[in-house]
Amino acid sequence: MRFRSCAAFVCVTLIVCMVGALGYAAPVRKKLAIKAGKIITIAGPEIQDGVILVEDGIIKAVDKNVEIPWDAEVIEAKDRVVMPGFVLAHTSNGLDAPNENVPEVPFLSTFDSIDPVNPFFEDSLRDGVVAMLVLPGNNTLLGGTGTVVKPYGRTVEAMLIKRYTGLKISLAPPVQQTLRYTDGGYSYQATGNISRMGHMQRFRRYMAELKDYLEQYEQRKKDAKEQEKPFDEEIDARKQPMIDLLNGKLAAFIYCGIAADVPKAIEIQETHNFNTALVLGTDGYKAADLISKKKMPVILDPQLVVWETNQQTNAEEMKVAPAIFYKAGVKFAFQTDTSEYGRRYLWYQAATAVRYGVDRAEALKSITLYPAQFIGIDNRFGSIESGKEASLIFLTGDPLDAQTWVDKVMIGGEIVYEKAKDLRLKKLLEKPKPEEGQQTSQDKNTD
Repeated sequence: MRFRSCAAFVCVTLIVCMVGALGYAAPVRKKLAIKAGKIITIAGPEIQDGVILVEDGIIKAVDKNVEIPWDAEVIEAKDRVVMPGFVLAHTSNGLDAPNENVPEVPFLSTFDSIDPVNPFFEDSLRDGVVAMLVLPGNNTLLGGTGTVVKPYGRTVEAMLIKRYTGLKISLAPPVQQTLRYTDGGYSYQATGNISRMGHMQRFRRYMAELKDYLEQYEQRKKDAKEQEKPFDEEIDARKQPMIDLLNGKLAAFIYCGIAADVPKAIEIQETHNFNTALVLGTDGYKAADLISKKKMPVILDPQLVVWETNQQTNAEEMKVAPAIFYKAGVKFAFQTDTSEYGRRYLWYQAATAVRYGVDRAEALKSITLYPAQFIGIDNRFGSIESGKEASLIFLTGDPLDAQTWVDKVMIGGEIVYEKAKDLRLKKLLEKPKPEEGQQTSQDKNTD
């Protein structure tokens, strides 16, 4: 009897261990089926009354007739428009202390300065943004590297999508900069303006010194090999990002404050063979034809419509940047401006472009797929198709309609925002309560 009891105990123990091992090796995946009134896939035609099948956060199928597994959780969105979440290709918001003073700091990273509790991220999520590239500002020469994050998470690690993305080069000289001089052993400093010519020369000098450093490094490495000596010298960490830029491991985001900076940016790209995207100022449209010939992607200034005085007729002429670039065949993405109501929204930027002649499908790509391509995450974001992350937004109407609300936001198959649970928005939208003793207009009509 004792033997049988021991044998039974061993069998039960083995079964429990096997079940535990199987459970660990093959966890149950969460399956979702989203039934949507309309699906804007970006990758293809729009689908009426379609289904998006999601498994473990990844889109498995999207079509009008998709077989829904028996064990899938169904999300009813028959009265909603579902599309890829918006992608912001460039922003300097959300940082606790952005570098705008030291001109040559390619080794700095926005990863170390992103503030997860900054209201900018909460607002971005509310506006339907699911991914963004946070880059240093435009007031430096070599500002540092960027970080791609989702606007959701309590820590930078939780927000992280891609850590080492893009390096900012600004061709706009800072308005004022502190210069240090040495004279006969005495040092003093003065503050003054730097010309664009001096700013560009500073970049050329930096690249020449970097080239000398690399040649000397390779020579030391070669000498050690010939002498059969160990070589354990590491590349200077302060120079590594620029070397990665030269080797194509990073993309250059070159800020051109005025259209005249664009030829200099093209010179930099052709001289060093950088993978380049241009971040343009308000009059960047003047270089549209040149940019088109070089087939360079651009990120437009938030001010899309500007007025220019015709020097011959002295008449005011309206210039619409996205329409000009669209006609020139240039891929573009938008930026936002939190200080302006309309420009705060990516949908507003796209709607403005459509209003002035940009094809609707192209405008929608400019807030989804194109920015995802520019920042290197289009394998995961930017369109609804099999194999990509289920990072979607549920809208109450057409995405370019001012009356449409973002009802829900899904990132990686998880609902991370719901308008119905947005306490801050609810507080902003609720009607003010009348003061004690004060009647409302409805009460007066009743009386």
